Amino acid sequence: MNERMDDLQFRRSIYADPSSTDQEVLAAKKADPAKQQFADELIKLDLKIHRAINVDVPENLYNKLMLKQTLASHQQQKRKNRIQLAIAASVAFTVGLSVNFMQSSNVYSDLGDYALAHVNHEAHLFSNNSNAKISLASLNKKMSTYHASFTQSLGKLISAGECNFGGLKVLHLVYQGKTQPVTVFVVPSKNDLDFDSNFSHGNLHGEAQQFKNANIVVVGDKNEPLQQWQQKIKQDITWST
Repeated sequence: MNERMDDLQFRRSIYADPSSTDQEVLAAKKADPAKQQFADELIKLDLKIHRAINVDVPENLYNKLMLKQTLASHQQQKRKNRIQLAIAASVAFTVGLSVNFMQSSNVYSDLGDYALAHVNHEAHLFSNNSNAKISLASLNKKMSTYHASFTQSLGKLISAGECNFGGLKVLHLVYQGKTQPVTVFVVPSKNDLDFDSNFSHGNLHGEAQQFKNANIVVVGDKNEPLQQWQQKIKQDITWST
């Protein structure tokens, strides 16, 4: 009967503190391998519970939430501006023109909008400290789709892939910039998007120029000298017939 009470008392002590240093508890574990095993299992369970409730916040969570909020704010402002234009147009012209503007307020209509949206949405994927991954030969292989090539690299190319501007396939390049990554979009010239040579939103600004087979859009933070990028592009790009 005493042994049963001793065992019960041991379990109560271990449940209360799996790592107990009480002398009686230590003596009981030393004398009985089963008690030692029971205590070890509770310690492991206690560690698992501790790890489960102490999950680290993802490093980029704040930035991702802020970027998402910025993108949503940008879209909302564009929608509001177009609705206001639609109302003004209805007074000056016709109700039909007003409706047409209202219907187009839910989608982007120009290069600047699409470029800013993509840069904001994917900003967390790239770091200005990333090593260059794409060679000039690999870049020019992708550029061949747009009947163009570069005679020399614009800088350290971090990423090169394709993205979508409202159903239009666009080459998306990310370079190391002055303080933040610089994004270059190569957009086929045959498109229905409005052309903006200069645009900005929040901490980003962009410049675009028209070439023979494509429009090239450069987006960076407010400290990035985009004119220098566009000048270098103009000097180093070659267009095929």
